[in-house]
Parts: sequence; structure tokens; C-alpha cells
Amino acid sequence: MNQMQSVNGKRPVQATRFRDDRTQTAQQDELIRFIYESWHKVSREVEQHSQNGAENGKGGALVYYYCDNEPNPVLKDFQPFDLEDWCRKRLLTTNRNQPST
Repeated sequence: MNQMQSVNGKRPVQATRFRDDRTQTAQQDELIRFIYESWHKVSREVEQHSQNGAENGKGGALVYYYCDNEPNPVLKDFQPFDLEDWCRKRLLTTNRNQPST
């Protein structure tokens, strides 16, 4: 199929877009590989700690969580919102404002 033909009545995709997608995919692959390897490293460390603790009779917490005792004054006016809902509404609004072909 010629890349200038329309698909399902939509405008043709330019060849430069494919190059950008491949670059982004390579970056995504690198990020996924980093997260995967880091997660497995941490998992192995947790498992080793658990095994060593059981062998030595030491229990103890391996993971520590930071918790503020007092709320941060900078965040006093922060209102949480549903990011997925906001993105969905934005997408619907954008699609309504585009002229149909």
C-alpha cells in the first residue's frame, strides 16, 4: 500500500512520523530494560535478606517508609484529581473541535 493513500478516510501518515516512533520506541525499550533489571536486583536483595534473616533468626524490617509527621505547608491547597478522567475529557474535547473529512 502506498503511504500516501488514506486509510479509513483519514489523512495519510508522513514518513517522518515513523522515524520518530522508532526513536521513541528505542527510548522506551531502554527505560523498560532499566526498570526490569532494577526491579529484579531489588527482588534478589529482598529474597537474600529474607533467607539470611531466617537462617540467623533475625526478622526485622527490610523496607522503611518515610512519613511526614506534619503536613507540608506548600501542599495545603493541593486538591487531588483523576488524571485518567481529565485526559479522557481532553481527548473528547479535542476530537469534537476537529473538522471531519
